[in-house]
Order: sequence, then structure tokens, then C-alpha cells
Amino acid sequence: MNNFNNPLEEMEFISQLYEKYKDLLPQSQKQALYLRLYEDLSFSEIGTELAMTRSGAFDAVKKGKKKLIEIHQKVSD
Repeated sequence: MNNFNNPLEEMEFISQLYEKYKDLLPQSQKQALYLRLYEDLSFSEIGTELAMTRSGAFDAVKKGKKKLIEIHQKVSD
């Protein structure tokens, strides 16, 4: 995976990928990432908003970020 110097750098990169590839994500990952990146919600708040548990929200964000990076790597090859 990518190594970032700080969390802000990572979030900027993920935001760029999100804008390019968001339509390729499953709906739950797309929504969870949007709420995390642009609404700055906590995982608990995302869970409440999307009717899932806090851990479900965490997993959706984590999997969404991973999928965006995988898509980017495939397109970049």
C-alpha cells in the first residue's frame, strides 16, 4: 500500500481517487467514504447515518479506500 508522511496527505490522495473512481465503488463504501472525507463524520456518526454499526462504518471506509487504491494501481499500470 502507499506510505504517507501524515494523515492529511493520505486523505488528500484518497479524496482525489474518490473523485475519479467513486462510481466504481459499492454504494455503502461510496457513502461511508463521502461522509468521512467531506462531512468529517466519526465512524459512529457514519454508522448512525447509514444504519450500520460503528465497526461496519469503519470497515466500509477501510475497504473503500483499499478499493480506490487498487483501481488506481490497475489504471496506472
